[in-house]
Amino acid sequence: MAENKSLSDRFQEAVGLVESSPSEAIDSLTALQRDVATLALFSPNEGLEDASTKSLPLLAIEFHLAVAFLGLPTPPGKAQERKHNVTNSMDLFSSFLQRLEQYDMLGKAQKKEFHELLEALNANDAEDDGAASTMMPSMTPESRDAKIARFKAKREAEQELQKLKALSERRVRLETDDTEEMDGYDQDSLERTLAIRTLNVHVIQTIEEWNQVRREVPMIEMMIQMESQRSSEQRHVRNSAGGLDPRQRPALSGKPLQLTHITKQPGTGELKIRKEEIQSQVFRPGWNQPTMSLEELGEREYQEAVEREKRQKEAEAQQALAPRRYEQLVKDGLEDNADLVDASAKLDREWDKFKDENPRGSGNKMGDRGDRNF
Repeated sequence: MAENKSLSDRFQEAVGLVESSPSEAIDSLTALQRDVATLALFSPNEGLEDASTKSLPLLAIEFHLAVAFLGLPTPPGKAQERKHNVTNSMDLFSSFLQRLEQYDMLGKAQKKEFHELLEALNANDAEDDGAASTMMPSMTPESRDAKIARFKAKREAEQELQKLKALSERRVRLETDDTEEMDGYDQDSLERTLAIRTLNVHVIQTIEEWNQVRREVPMIEMMIQMESQRSSEQRHVRNSAGGLDPRQRPALSGKPLQLTHITKQPGTGELKIRKEEIQSQVFRPGWNQPTMSLEELGEREYQEAVEREKRQKEAEAQQALAPRRYEQLVKDGLEDNADLVDASAKLDREWDKFKDENPRGSGNKMGDRGDRNF
Protein backbone atom coordinates (compact mmCIF):
# COMPACT_ATOMS: atom_id res chain seq x y z
CA MET A 1 0.00 0.00 0.00
CA ALA A 2 1.02 3.64 -0.54
CA GLU A 3 0.94 4.25 3.23
CA ASN A 4 3.72 1.71 3.78
CA LYS A 5 5.99 3.10 1.05
CA SER A 6 8.40 5.97 1.43
CA LEU A 7 8.01 9.18 -0.51
CA SER A 8 11.07 8.28 -2.60
CA ASP A 9 9.64 4.88 -3.58
CA ARG A 10 6.29 6.40 -4.49
CA PHE A 11 8.06 9.08 -6.52
CA GLN A 12 10.09 6.53 -8.50
CA GLU A 13 6.97 4.47 -9.26
CA ALA A 14 5.05 7.55 -10.42
CA VAL A 15 7.91 8.71 -12.67
CA GLY A 16 7.95 5.27 -14.29
CA LEU A 17 4.28 5.75 -15.29
CA VAL A 18 4.70 9.15 -16.97
CA GLU A 19 5.26 7.75 -20.47
CA SER A 20 3.25 4.52 -20.31
CA SER A 21 0.21 5.78 -18.37
CA PRO A 22 0.12 9.60 -17.97
CA SER A 23 -3.27 9.65 -16.25
CA GLU A 24 -2.12 7.23 -13.50
CA ALA A 25 1.12 9.18 -13.14
CA ILE A 26 -0.84 12.42 -12.67
CA ASP A 27 -2.93 10.86 -9.87
CA SER A 28 0.15 9.49 -8.10
CA LEU A 29 2.21 12.66 -8.48
CA THR A 30 -0.68 14.88 -7.36
CA ALA A 31 -1.14 12.81 -4.19
CA LEU A 32 2.61 12.92 -3.62
CA GLN A 33 2.60 16.70 -4.12
CA ARG A 34 -0.06 17.07 -1.40
CA ASP A 35 1.90 14.91 1.03
CA VAL A 36 5.10 16.91 0.43
CA ALA A 37 3.22 20.16 1.06
CA THR A 38 1.64 18.72 4.24
CA LEU A 39 5.03 17.63 5.57
CA ALA A 40 6.56 21.01 4.61
CA LEU A 41 9.71 19.36 3.27
CA PHE A 42 10.71 22.51 1.38
CA SER A 43 10.53 25.94 2.92
CA PRO A 44 11.19 29.26 1.13
CA ASN A 45 13.19 30.33 4.18
CA GLU A 46 15.69 27.48 3.75
CA GLY A 47 18.55 27.04 1.31
CA LEU A 48 19.59 24.07 -0.76
CA GLU A 49 22.08 22.99 1.89
CA ASP A 50 19.22 22.70 4.41
CA ALA A 51 17.30 20.16 2.28
CA SER A 52 18.01 16.51 2.97
CA THR A 53 19.60 14.37 0.28
CA LYS A 54 16.63 11.97 0.14
CA SER A 55 14.16 14.81 -0.43
CA LEU A 56 16.05 16.52 -3.30
CA PRO A 57 14.55 14.34 -6.10
CA LEU A 58 11.08 15.37 -4.87
CA LEU A 59 11.79 18.89 -6.15
CA ALA A 60 11.07 17.51 -9.64
CA ILE A 61 7.46 16.51 -8.90
CA GLU A 62 6.08 19.54 -10.77
CA PHE A 63 8.37 18.84 -13.74
CA HIS A 64 7.15 15.27 -14.14
CA LEU A 65 3.54 16.38 -13.60
CA ALA A 66 3.91 18.88 -16.46
CA VAL A 67 5.36 16.21 -18.75
CA ALA A 68 2.48 13.86 -17.83
CA PHE A 69 -0.13 16.51 -18.70
CA LEU A 70 1.54 17.02 -22.09
CA GLY A 71 1.45 13.26 -22.68
CA LEU A 72 -2.31 12.93 -22.15
CA PRO A 73 -4.06 11.87 -25.39
CA THR A 74 -6.51 14.36 -26.89
CA PRO A 75 -9.74 12.90 -28.38
CA PRO A 76 -10.86 14.27 -31.77
CA GLY A 77 -12.84 17.47 -31.47
CA LYS A 78 -11.58 18.13 -27.92
CA ALA A 79 -9.10 20.96 -28.53
CA GLN A 80 -10.34 22.67 -25.35
CA GLU A 81 -9.06 19.71 -23.32
CA ARG A 82 -5.65 19.99 -24.98
CA LYS A 83 -5.53 23.69 -24.13
CA HIS A 84 -6.37 22.88 -20.51
CA ASN A 85 -3.56 20.29 -20.35
CA VAL A 86 -1.06 22.63 -22.00
CA THR A 87 -1.98 25.47 -19.62
CA ASN A 88 -1.55 23.17 -16.62
CA SER A 89 1.85 22.04 -17.89
CA MET A 90 3.09 25.63 -18.30
CA ASP A 91 1.91 26.50 -14.79
CA LEU A 92 3.72 23.46 -13.41
CA PHE A 93 6.88 24.29 -15.35
CA SER A 94 6.70 27.75 -13.80
CA SER A 95 6.30 26.35 -10.28
CA PHE A 96 9.24 23.99 -10.83
CA LEU A 97 11.59 26.75 -11.98
CA GLN A 98 10.42 29.13 -9.26
CA ARG A 99 11.26 26.55 -6.59
CA LEU A 100 14.73 25.97 -8.02
CA GLU A 101 15.28 29.70 -8.35
CA GLN A 102 14.64 30.03 -4.62
CA TYR A 103 17.42 27.50 -4.05
CA ASP A 104 19.71 29.42 -6.44
CA MET A 105 19.96 26.47 -8.85
CA LEU A 106 19.38 28.42 -12.08
CA GLY A 107 22.20 29.90 -14.13
CA LYS A 108 22.18 33.49 -15.34
CA ALA A 109 20.99 32.61 -18.84
CA GLN A 110 18.39 30.20 -17.45
CA LYS A 111 17.00 32.90 -15.15
CA LYS A 112 16.67 35.26 -18.09
CA GLU A 113 14.86 32.69 -20.23
CA PHE A 114 12.62 31.71 -17.32
CA HIS A 115 11.48 35.28 -16.65
CA GLU A 116 10.84 35.90 -20.37
CA LEU A 117 8.66 32.80 -20.50
CA LEU A 118 6.95 33.81 -17.26
CA GLU A 119 6.14 37.27 -18.61
CA ALA A 120 4.68 35.76 -21.78
CA LEU A 121 2.56 33.37 -19.68
CA ASN A 122 1.26 36.17 -17.43
CA ALA A 123 0.48 38.35 -20.45
CA ASN A 124 -1.46 35.54 -22.06
CA ASP A 125 -3.42 34.95 -18.84
CA ALA A 126 -4.31 38.64 -18.81
CA GLU A 127 -5.61 38.42 -22.37
CA ASP A 128 -7.64 35.33 -21.50
CA ASP A 129 -9.32 37.31 -18.72
CA GLY A 130 -10.22 40.00 -21.27
CA ALA A 131 -10.84 39.57 -24.96
CA ALA A 132 -9.95 36.26 -26.55
CA SER A 133 -6.92 36.25 -28.78
CA THR A 134 -5.64 33.73 -31.29
CA MET A 135 -1.99 34.73 -30.90
CA MET A 136 0.15 34.75 -27.80
CA PRO A 137 2.11 37.91 -27.07
CA SER A 138 5.87 38.01 -26.93
CA MET A 139 6.13 35.16 -29.44
CA THR A 140 9.59 36.25 -30.46
CA PRO A 141 11.59 33.36 -31.91
CA GLU A 142 14.52 32.03 -29.97
CA SER A 143 17.93 33.08 -31.17
CA ARG A 144 20.15 30.48 -32.76
CA ASP A 145 22.91 31.18 -30.22
CA ALA A 146 20.55 30.49 -27.32
CA LYS A 147 19.52 27.16 -28.82
CA ILE A 148 23.13 26.14 -29.41
CA ALA A 149 24.17 27.14 -25.90
CA ARG A 150 21.25 25.20 -24.40
CA PHE A 151 22.09 22.14 -26.49
CA LYS A 152 25.73 22.19 -25.36
CA ALA A 153 24.76 22.68 -21.73
CA LYS A 154 22.28 19.80 -21.92
CA ARG A 155 24.83 17.48 -23.49
CA GLU A 156 27.45 18.31 -20.86
CA ALA A 157 24.96 17.86 -18.01
CA GLU A 158 23.79 14.50 -19.36
CA GLN A 159 27.36 13.27 -19.80
CA GLU A 160 28.23 14.22 -16.22
CA LEU A 161 25.02 12.59 -15.03
CA GLN A 162 25.93 9.34 -16.79
CA LYS A 163 29.38 9.36 -15.13
CA LEU A 164 27.82 9.78 -11.71
CA LYS A 165 25.34 6.96 -12.36
CA ALA A 166 28.19 4.70 -13.48
CA LEU A 167 30.09 5.54 -10.29
CA SER A 168 27.02 4.73 -8.20
CA GLU A 169 26.61 1.38 -9.93
CA ARG A 170 30.28 0.61 -9.36
CA ARG A 171 29.95 1.31 -5.62
CA VAL A 172 27.00 -1.09 -5.46
CA ARG A 173 28.85 -3.74 -7.47
CA LEU A 174 31.95 -3.51 -5.25
CA GLU A 175 29.79 -3.33 -2.08
CA THR A 176 31.66 -0.21 -0.97
CA ASP A 177 30.96 1.10 2.53
CA ASP A 178 28.79 4.24 2.63
CA THR A 179 31.47 6.25 4.43
CA GLU A 180 34.29 5.14 2.11
CA GLU A 181 35.18 7.63 -0.61
CA MET A 182 35.56 6.67 -4.26
CA ASP A 183 36.62 9.28 -6.83
CA GLY A 184 36.10 11.95 -4.17
CA TYR A 185 32.54 10.92 -3.21
CA ASP A 186 31.12 8.98 -0.31
CA GLN A 187 27.60 7.54 -0.64
CA ASP A 188 25.72 10.59 0.67
CA SER A 189 27.68 13.15 -1.33
CA LEU A 190 27.33 11.03 -4.46
CA GLU A 191 23.55 10.72 -4.09
CA ARG A 192 23.27 14.46 -3.41
CA THR A 193 25.39 15.42 -6.42
CA LEU A 194 23.45 12.96 -8.59
CA ALA A 195 20.13 14.49 -7.52
CA ILE A 196 21.36 18.04 -8.18
CA ARG A 197 22.71 17.14 -11.65
CA THR A 198 19.39 15.46 -12.47
CA LEU A 199 17.56 18.64 -11.52
CA ASN A 200 19.94 20.64 -13.73
CA VAL A 201 19.01 18.44 -16.70
CA HIS A 202 15.30 18.88 -15.88
CA VAL A 203 15.77 22.66 -15.92
CA ILE A 204 17.11 22.56 -19.47
CA GLN A 205 14.33 20.18 -20.52
CA THR A 206 11.74 22.48 -18.93
CA ILE A 207 12.89 25.52 -20.90
CA GLU A 208 12.91 23.49 -24.13
CA GLU A 209 9.43 22.04 -23.54
CA TRP A 210 8.01 25.39 -22.45
CA ASN A 211 9.27 27.10 -25.62
CA GLN A 212 7.71 24.39 -27.76
CA VAL A 213 4.42 24.34 -25.89
CA ARG A 214 3.85 28.09 -26.04
CA ARG A 215 4.06 27.87 -29.84
CA GLU A 216 1.39 25.19 -29.78
CA VAL A 217 -1.16 27.44 -28.04
CA PRO A 218 -2.03 29.60 -31.11
CA MET A 219 -2.75 26.45 -33.13
CA ILE A 220 -4.95 25.12 -30.33
CA GLU A 221 -6.84 28.42 -30.26
CA MET A 222 -7.47 28.15 -34.00
CA MET A 223 -8.71 24.58 -33.57
CA ILE A 224 -11.08 25.68 -30.80
CA GLN A 225 -12.52 28.40 -33.05
CA MET A 226 -12.94 25.93 -35.92
CA GLU A 227 -14.69 23.43 -33.63
CA SER A 228 -16.96 26.17 -32.29
CA GLN A 229 -17.82 27.33 -35.79
CA ARG A 230 -18.49 23.76 -36.92
CA SER A 231 -20.73 23.17 -33.91
CA SER A 232 -22.72 26.34 -34.57
CA GLU A 233 -23.18 25.38 -38.22
CA GLN A 234 -24.47 21.95 -37.21
CA ARG A 235 -26.92 23.53 -34.78
CA HIS A 236 -28.12 25.87 -37.52
CA VAL A 237 -28.69 22.96 -39.90
CA ARG A 238 -30.61 21.02 -37.26
CA ASN A 239 -32.76 24.03 -36.46
CA SER A 240 -33.55 24.63 -40.12
CA ALA A 241 -34.50 20.95 -40.45
CA GLY A 242 -37.02 21.17 -37.64
CA GLY A 243 -34.70 19.92 -34.94
CA LEU A 244 -33.63 16.85 -36.88
CA ASP A 245 -30.34 15.94 -38.42
CA PRO A 246 -30.59 16.12 -42.24
CA ARG A 247 -29.78 12.41 -42.43
CA GLN A 248 -32.73 11.66 -40.10
CA ARG A 249 -35.38 13.67 -41.94
CA PRO A 250 -38.24 11.55 -43.36
CA ALA A 251 -38.81 11.45 -47.10
CA LEU A 252 -41.36 13.98 -48.35
CA SER A 253 -43.02 11.49 -50.72
CA GLY A 254 -42.78 7.96 -52.00
CA LYS A 255 -41.31 9.06 -55.32
CA PRO A 256 -37.63 8.45 -55.95
CA LEU A 257 -35.34 11.44 -55.64
CA GLN A 258 -34.81 13.23 -58.95
CA LEU A 259 -31.76 15.28 -59.93
CA THR A 260 -32.09 17.81 -62.74
CA HIS A 261 -29.02 18.80 -64.78
CA ILE A 262 -29.28 21.91 -66.93
CA THR A 263 -26.51 22.31 -69.46
CA LYS A 264 -25.99 24.61 -72.44
CA GLN A 265 -25.22 23.47 -75.96
CA PRO A 266 -21.87 25.03 -77.01
CA GLY A 267 -22.94 25.55 -80.63
CA THR A 268 -26.56 26.67 -80.50
CA GLY A 269 -26.72 27.94 -76.93
CA GLU A 270 -29.87 25.87 -76.38
CA LEU A 271 -30.59 24.75 -72.83
CA LYS A 272 -30.55 21.00 -72.31
CA ILE A 273 -32.38 19.49 -69.34
CA ARG A 274 -31.62 15.93 -68.18
CA LYS A 275 -33.09 14.11 -65.19
CA GLU A 276 -31.44 11.21 -63.45
CA GLU A 277 -32.75 9.05 -60.67
CA ILE A 278 -30.09 8.85 -57.95
CA GLN A 279 -32.05 7.15 -55.19
CA SER A 280 -30.15 3.91 -55.73
CA GLN A 281 -26.84 5.76 -55.30
CA VAL A 282 -27.65 7.27 -51.89
CA PHE A 283 -25.60 5.80 -49.02
CA ARG A 284 -23.95 3.41 -51.44
CA PRO A 285 -20.44 2.32 -50.39
CA GLY A 286 -17.58 3.62 -52.48
CA TRP A 287 -16.00 0.18 -52.84
CA ASN A 288 -17.07 -3.01 -54.64
CA GLN A 289 -19.27 -5.30 -52.57
CA PRO A 290 -18.72 -9.09 -52.42
CA THR A 291 -20.72 -11.11 -54.96
CA MET A 292 -20.54 -14.48 -53.17
CA SER A 293 -19.93 -15.95 -49.75
CA LEU A 294 -16.70 -17.61 -48.64
CA GLU A 295 -18.40 -21.03 -48.83
CA GLU A 296 -19.44 -20.41 -52.41
CA LEU A 297 -15.94 -19.23 -53.31
CA GLY A 298 -14.41 -22.34 -51.71
CA GLU A 299 -16.80 -24.65 -53.59
CA ARG A 300 -16.00 -22.84 -56.84
CA GLU A 301 -12.26 -23.18 -56.29
CA TYR A 302 -12.67 -26.88 -55.45
CA GLN A 303 -14.63 -27.61 -58.63
CA GLU A 304 -12.04 -25.78 -60.73
CA ALA A 305 -9.25 -27.83 -59.13
CA VAL A 306 -11.12 -31.07 -59.88
CA GLU A 307 -11.59 -30.05 -63.51
CA ARG A 308 -7.91 -29.14 -63.86
CA GLU A 309 -6.87 -32.51 -62.46
CA LYS A 310 -9.25 -34.29 -64.87
CA ARG A 311 -7.90 -32.38 -67.89
CA GLN A 312 -4.33 -33.11 -66.82
CA LYS A 313 -5.00 -36.86 -66.58
CA GLU A 314 -6.66 -36.85 -69.99
CA ALA A 315 -3.70 -35.02 -71.50
CA GLU A 316 -1.28 -37.50 -69.93
CA ALA A 317 -3.33 -40.43 -71.29
CA GLN A 318 -3.34 -38.94 -74.80
CA GLN A 319 0.37 -38.28 -74.57
CA ALA A 320 0.95 -41.90 -73.58
CA LEU A 321 -0.87 -43.10 -76.74
CA ALA A 322 0.76 -40.56 -79.07
CA PRO A 323 2.91 -42.10 -81.87
CA ARG A 324 6.66 -41.98 -81.34
CA ARG A 325 9.80 -43.64 -82.63
CA TYR A 326 10.40 -47.30 -81.75
CA GLU A 327 13.42 -46.63 -79.56
CA GLN A 328 11.26 -44.31 -77.46
CA LEU A 329 8.61 -47.04 -77.19
CA VAL A 330 11.25 -49.36 -75.81
CA LYS A 331 12.26 -46.81 -73.20
CA ASP A 332 8.62 -46.35 -72.18
CA GLY A 333 7.97 -50.14 -72.09
CA LEU A 334 5.27 -49.98 -74.80
CA GLU A 335 6.94 -52.10 -77.47
CA ASP A 336 4.15 -54.73 -77.15
CA ASN A 337 1.45 -52.25 -78.24
CA ALA A 338 0.79 -53.18 -81.88
CA ASP A 339 -0.87 -49.87 -82.80
CA LEU A 340 2.02 -47.84 -81.42
CA VAL A 341 4.56 -50.15 -83.10
CA ASP A 342 2.85 -49.65 -86.49
CA ALA A 343 2.78 -45.88 -85.99
CA SER A 344 6.43 -45.89 -84.92
CA ALA A 345 7.41 -47.83 -88.07
CA LYS A 346 6.00 -45.03 -90.18
CA LEU A 347 7.86 -42.42 -88.16
CA ASP A 348 11.09 -44.38 -88.40
CA ARG A 349 10.77 -44.68 -92.21
CA GLU A 350 10.18 -40.93 -92.52
CA TRP A 351 13.14 -40.24 -90.28
CA ASP A 352 15.43 -42.55 -92.31
CA LYS A 353 14.25 -40.92 -95.52
CA PHE A 354 15.01 -37.49 -94.11
CA LYS A 355 18.53 -38.56 -93.14
CA ASP A 356 19.15 -39.99 -96.62
CA GLU A 357 18.09 -36.79 -98.26
CA ASN A 358 20.03 -34.67 -95.79
CA PRO A 359 23.28 -36.47 -95.00
CA ARG A 360 25.28 -35.26 -92.04
CA GLY A 361 27.55 -32.33 -92.94
CA SER A 362 25.67 -31.41 -96.12
CA GLY A 363 24.80 -27.92 -94.89
CA ASN A 364 26.53 -24.66 -95.76
CA LYS A 365 30.31 -24.69 -95.33
CA MET A 366 32.51 -21.89 -94.22
CA GLY A 367 34.59 -22.49 -97.37
CA ASP A 368 31.70 -21.35 -99.57
CA ARG A 369 31.92 -17.83 -98.21
CA GLY A 370 33.76 -15.11 -100.10
CA ASP A 371 34.53 -14.35 -103.78
CA ARG A 372 35.04 -17.55 -105.80
CA ASN A 373 37.19 -15.69 -108.41
CA PHE A 374 40.18 -15.74 -106.10
